[in-house]
This record gives sequence, structure tokens and C-alpha cells, in this order.
Amino acid sequence: MRILLTGARGFLGSRIRQTMEVIPAPSLRDMGREEIAALVGETAPDVIVHTAAISDIGACQANPEGSYRANVELPVWLAETAKNAKLVMLSTDQVYSTHPGPGPFREEDTAPGNLYAEHKLEMERRVLEISPDAVLLRATWMYDLPLYGVPNRGNFLMNLLKAAATGEPMLVPMEQYRGLTYVRDAAKNMEKAMGLPGGVYNFGSETELTMGQLTQQLRERLGLNLQILPGQPRHNLWMDCRKAAEGGCVFSSTAEGLENCLSDYGLI
Repeated sequence: MRILLTGARGFLGSRIRQTMEVIPAPSLRDMGREEIAALVGETAPDVIVHTAAISDIGACQANPEGSYRANVELPVWLAETAKNAKLVMLSTDQVYSTHPGPGPFREEDTAPGNLYAEHKLEMERRVLEISPDAVLLRATWMYDLPLYGVPNRGNFLMNLLKAAATGEPMLVPMEQYRGLTYVRDAAKNMEKAMGLPGGVYNFGSETELTMGQLTQQLRERLGLNLQILPGQPRHNLWMDCRKAAEGGCVFSSTAEGLENCLSDYGLI
């Protein structure tokens, strides 16, 4: 099976490359529709896994045109030019960011509260109109520790360890429920995701702990001298992921995933 992977040098894409054989796509940043079509024609993929995006909420808000191009137009062009390939594309838990309920949220509970989420939601709709067999994965905030030669980015676990190392207090939305996913778990589940029927899926770890409880638990588990301060309250972003689980995409809970990550790196 020929798998074309976009964002192959990115945070998730680089981990996917460690778990399966793929054709890494070059950067799509400066490509137009014709260049996208040429790339798909040259590689003739059976599956396209599209992880490339602009996911920084502030950057999207500051540059709406750039966000729309990266998060809507490019995946739509992929869908239009790759009708013979199975599409698997990443979306976001941010599509639930202003839902009036407490969660956990099902796939139909969308209420985007920022431009990034609005663009991702439009992308989902338009891609499914073109390719009903496409799989759209609403991912949680992912984390990992740095690997040599592999991109890492700011994430919950890194923020916690840096705060402990520098002596800076960590601001935490104490009452927020939000799933956090070990990025290696997401990469390992990608093959299962390719076999899902077309549609939208919540994709990642669920949680039974608030962010405050989770942070306190990690502080005690690692024996850190870490000051935790209540941060600005935030809307819950936890998802009900049973639909993906029924299709074989099974994740550890947020607390279990963090334990697994720390164990993988020899920190516990």
C-alpha cells in the first residue's frame, strides 16, 4: 500500500514515519492546485494522510488568509485531485471550544470559538462533500519529549518540566477537563484510522481528571518542586472517542498515556 504523508517533518508526521512506510511529501506551503495534482499523480498513493496545517490559534487569527489556505484550500485541493485515494486528514478538538455543555463532546456537538476551528470545520465539510469515504480525525493537544533530529513543540508535559526546571510557577486552568494524547499513540493508531468508514471521528485520549488534578498528580509522581497557580479558567475540551474506538482506534487515558511516555523515556 502506497501512503503519501504530508507534514512528514512535523510533530505528528515525523512520528508516523517511525511506525510505517510512507512516501513523505515535500512542503505544500507554496503549492497551488496544479502542483498538488502533479504530486498526487506522480506518487499514485492508495492513501493520503494529511497532517500538514497551521495549528497555532494566534497565528491563524493574525493571518486569516494564510490560515484559510493551509487549513481549508490545501486539503480541499488534495481531495479534488486524489479521488482514487483514501483520505485521512487531521482536524482539531477546538471545534468544541464554545459549546455550552460541560462535555465530553460527541462528534455532532460542534461550536467553534476561533478562526482556526472555523476553518477546520469548513475543511471537514468540504472534503466529505468531495470524498464521502474520507476520514477526518479531530485530534487533542498532543505531547512528547524531544527526540534527536525530530521536531518537538510546546506541549503540556514540556511546559510542566520546564517550569519545574526553571522554578517558574505553572499556570493551570484547574477545573478544565481536556484530553491530552501521547503523540506516539496517535501515530500508532493511524493505520487503524485508514480502515475507518468515511466520516468525522474524535481521535485521542479521554480523561477523568481535571487539568489541575493531572498536574498535581504528575508533580507528586516525579517528585518535582513545582508551584502550581490557578490560571485563567478555560472551556472544557474533552471528547467522547467511542466512535473511533469502535473502529479499532483505542487510546490510553490521558493519565495512563503520560505514565507511558515518562516510562518510555526512563523518567519513572
